[in-house]
Amino acid sequence: MAIPERAALRLAEMIRDQLRLLQASRHREVIRRMRELTQKLTHLNRLGELLSFSLDRDWRAAAADVVERLLCAIRDLPYHAGQVERTVETGKGKLPSVRDILADIEQLAEEFEEYKYDKDKQLLVVTTEPIELEGVYLGAFEIQLRAGELAGMMRHSSTYRIVALDPHPAASNDAVTHPHVSDEHLCEGDASAAIDAALAGGRICDFFHLVRAVLTTYNPDSPYVPLDRWEGVACHDCGYTTDADNVCCCEVCGNDFCDECASYCQRCNSTVCIGCLEKCRVCDEPVCPGCMTECGSCGESLCRSCLDDGACPCHDEEEEEDQEEQEQEQKEDQQDRREGPKETEDERQSQQTPSAVRDGGGETDRDSARGPARQAGAAAA
Repeated sequence: MAIPERAALRLAEMIRDQLRLLQASRHREVIRRMRELTQKLTHLNRLGELLSFSLDRDWRAAAADVVERLLCAIRDLPYHAGQVERTVETGKGKLPSVRDILADIEQLAEEFEEYKYDKDKQLLVVTTEPIELEGVYLGAFEIQLRAGELAGMMRHSSTYRIVALDPHPAASNDAVTHPHVSDEHLCEGDASAAIDAALAGGRICDFFHLVRAVLTTYNPDSPYVPLDRWEGVACHDCGYTTDADNVCCCEVCGNDFCDECASYCQRCNSTVCIGCLEKCRVCDEPVCPGCMTECGSCGESLCRSCLDDGACPCHDEEEEEDQEEQEQEQKEDQQDRREGPKETEDERQSQQTPSAVRDGGGETDRDSARGPARQAGAAAA
């Protein structure tokens, strides 16, 4: 829809005034950045004086501390200098004339089929054709430039919105109507600097071309929602398609699963699909492979918790064997106590020897007594 000539002229004048105020605000930003850099340089100079003071008094520990602080301050300088350079770059350039801006506005009629100007809202709007990326239909979009707010926005991404006319949002997030649009804000990517320069230079037609180019291009490295997950995510097990918020990623195989096909390890609570879980033969609980181990005694597979608790069946068998041996020993001890102490062969022989000696000694004494009697009888005869 063509913009009336008088309305187009007033729009061009308003944009010119906004750009002049924007340039002034960016120049003030340069001054602020310069002051920050000057403060850093003053701090650096002060550290140099402290280092000289420490060296004059041979304060080696203090000098070493100052050197460390100097290194940190010097490393910060490139960042602050870069901030000044970028701010100067955005603030430089000659302001376009009203005639140049007006010519750019009139060129919209040649470049875009649908465009309009909402005088009350001060919106300059261009409508794109229906967009389809890699087989995913996204519909048409409006690029709404807030012409009356250019001066108040240091970041140009806030001066325009991307509005879906026929929304086909991602299944996982209704606010994402395009892989690079969330809450009507565009992720510009590598086109950011070019879009900023077009706005600051009053090249309105170029601005709309650049934004449309971003909308009609898919960058798989930086989407809010990837196109391959736009309609949702299919469960690796049952094939059910759902949004990304209702999908669990198995920490073992790395595949996506729905709530019905996903579970968790009873030991470490990690998310694991049913197919990757193993059942401990002792406690009968589902456990992930990382929490399973083998008994060093019998080689039985069981979870680490059961192994640490000594719950392997082989431990019970060993305990039963030990208990049986103890019971057998107790029975033998009780039987020995009932029968009394057993004498060995040596003990029996040692007990018999004194008696034999005593018997032999008596006979010898009797023979000795008989000897004199016999001798006396022989003499009398």
